[in-house]
Amino acid sequence: MISFKVIKKDPHTDARCGVLKTKHHEVKTPNFMPVATQGTVKTLSPADLEKIGVEIIVCNTYHLMLRPTSSVIKKLGGLHRFIGWDRAILTDSGGFQAYSLGELRKVDDEGIEFSSHLDGSKHLLNPEIAVAIQSELDPDIAMCLDFFTPYPSQILEARIAVERTVNWAQRSIAVKKNFRYLG
Repeated sequence: MISFKVIKKDPHTDARCGVLKTKHHEVKTPNFMPVATQGTVKTLSPADLEKIGVEIIVCNTYHLMLRPTSSVIKKLGGLHRFIGWDRAILTDSGGFQAYSLGELRKVDDEGIEFSSHLDGSKHLLNPEIAVAIQSELDPDIAMCLDFFTPYPSQILEARIAVERTVNWAQRSIAVKKNFRYLG
């Protein structure tokens, strides 16, 4: 179970500091999350990360879906065990790849169809699949699939992106009861 406690609040701006308690670690907020795209922070070992005080890392659903795959990670005991990290992990949904791999994807209300940047194979990532993959990865925090536009964007484009993300979040919530880590 995840909990959050506000420790201090600025009376002028409502900025706050707090503690986010996850299954694996207490994370002081605000906090910097190094990106471990494929389960590793480039050039740093888990021991190095702990030594410098990293409390949480972010791993990428899209990249882990492609290799080594979430089913392999599940068989090996989940993402924490697979990467040798005993502190908190947040998995993003893969939505950023819909932006960064723009020429390799097609997006509609169903989800995102990617052509793998590795071998060109086709992969669908929709809210239900993103939740299922993240369930196999077993992070402390899982994100729902989102879609966003570049800056600047037209009002209509931004509205479509927000409405699509809200719809995808509702679909994610509808399946979350099957996956313990989502609460």
